[in-house]
Amino acid sequence: MSYSALILAGGKGSRMGYQEKALIDINGRPLISYVIERLEKIVDKIIISVRDRAQDELLKPHVTGCKFAYDAYKNIGPISGLLSGLSACEDEYCFVAACDMPFINEDVVKLLFRKSEHYDAAIPRWNDGSLEPLHAVYRCKPMVKETKKAIEAGETIILSPISRLNANFVGMDEIKNRDPELRTFININTYEDMLKLSQPF
Repeated sequence: MSYSALILAGGKGSRMGYQEKALIDINGRPLISYVIERLEKIVDKIIISVRDRAQDELLKPHVTGCKFAYDAYKNIGPISGLLSGLSACEDEYCFVAACDMPFINEDVVKLLFRKSEHYDAAIPRWNDGSLEPLHAVYRCKPMVKETKKAIEAGETIILSPISRLNANFVGMDEIKNRDPELRTFININTYEDMLKLSQPF
């Protein structure tokens, strides 16, 4: 079975002065290149969800071999990118991540693909019950169907379609067995987060 990954890159980077977050320089390389490098070891195809063709043109010089998907709905957040990206996916299952997660763990992603079998999704769940919907595996057809319904109903948070899926929630203890420091979930939202990235990649 072949697998795909979707990188959500359409955000406007409001917490970083509206910079193109995917292209923020980390050690001389754009942030998104680290995400792609990790995912290329795991999946057969990578889709990058962008706002529009103008953003596509900004990113293309920095990525190769990736398919682009464009938001059909504007200004409703990552749920739009999720819909467009999963709609463009040709495989049954797809791992979804944000473009600002440079430490994605190969073994954790493989675990989530295994945990998604016979389910519509495999989603990490913290001990307090909160979820990591943008570091999860989805079965594309059910998620596309429920995401469309949610958007049409004006429900634009990522958790809206998930509540209608037959999801397998994967506990942190199991994930820690593969990534003891849970670095796979680290993301870059502010300049302070960038400063923390002095640690080795």
